[in-house]
Amino acid sequence: MLEIRPILSALNRHKSATLLTILQIAITFAVVVNSISIINQRFELMERKSGLAESQILAFNINPFGESYNIEHNFKADMELIRNTPGVIDAVITNMIPMSGSGSSTGISQTQQDFDDNRVWNAGYFRGDNHILNTLGAKLIAGRNFHEDEIIYSKEFVEPNVILITQSLADKMFDNGDALGKQVYFWGIDATVIGVIDTLAGPWPSAPQFMDNFIQPIMALSNFVRVIVRVEKSEMPTMLGAMEKILLERNPNRVITEVKSLEEIKRRSYSRDYAMTQILSVVITLLILITALGIIGVVSFNVNQRIKQIGIKRALGATKTDIIRYFITENLLITSLGVFIGAIATLLFNNYLVSDFQLTAVHWSYIPIGALAMFLTSILSVWAPARKASRISPAVATQTV
Repeated sequence: MLEIRPILSALNRHKSATLLTILQIAITFAVVVNSISIINQRFELMERKSGLAESQILAFNINPFGESYNIEHNFKADMELIRNTPGVIDAVITNMIPMSGSGSSTGISQTQQDFDDNRVWNAGYFRGDNHILNTLGAKLIAGRNFHEDEIIYSKEFVEPNVILITQSLADKMFDNGDALGKQVYFWGIDATVIGVIDTLAGPWPSAPQFMDNFIQPIMALSNFVRVIVRVEKSEMPTMLGAMEKILLERNPNRVITEVKSLEEIKRRSYSRDYAMTQILSVVITLLILITALGIIGVVSFNVNQRIKQIGIKRALGATKTDIIRYFITENLLITSLGVFIGAIATLLFNNYLVSDFQLTAVHWSYIPIGALAMFLTSILSVWAPARKASRISPAVATQTV
């Protein structure tokens, strides 16, 4: 009993309700597909491989005071104290913390001529000694780490002769990503790449150069520094509470601030992305619910308007299954039109998002997934009113003539 012509004829007699339902489905489809695409992009962003021992890292700031404070001496003494603390794997003083949203970057090129010709890549740069890789949990895939005699302690601006770079940056700067032993240019100097790091996240999760970083063997003798400590995972709660006390007991002439785990820092940096996924999830749920209620309302209205028609069909031999199938088929036709229009609207809306907000285009696979979701919503929504219609007795229907 899949007569399309009678269904279309019935829909034609209820144009307003039909068109409103089609429009509602189209709008819901367009918003849902684009929202799912954005949610997936945000989760991919938040779940990127960072190259860090995230669950083992904590970080904090040191701000010394007092004229007698010897920065270099205290740097070395602090590192010796922290590294020898039970539960600590390693520690380093550096200039920025991964995924913190605050850090340092510069332009880097192969040669000065490339730099002058604006063939430059923007990259974040870490400073630290030969403990920085082990502290971060980063892995060298080529070359070597810094030697002790290559570490520079200085209050002035210095020019390192060697650096480590990430494979991501190497891939952009050199053919086949082969950077080991090559010269790079930044800050008016040439430096040799002595090691290539597999993956190392920078401080700005939303920046295009998030994974494009390099490390300099510099310990800047500054009045404000950041410290990264890697600890045994089981010791993280203890170390978060004890680190400030440990350092101040050795020398109280400084302020220790922002003692946080890297996981907490990461959550804070991705808070907007997480909030967006939550908001869009609620929007999707509400839109589908509203659409479902709309379909239920329209179908229930149609059932009440067609009691005589349904009764006649039952009198002519239509079974309860036939009546249910009739309303499901009718609604699937409406949903198909809504999905078709919605698919066009999806592409137009996504084109606007891509051009104005630099989002990634919707993958084609989201269209059939969204369509399946709308068809399932349609079938589930029409089921109860259709069952109600199937229970109309032919005798009761004829009494309404």
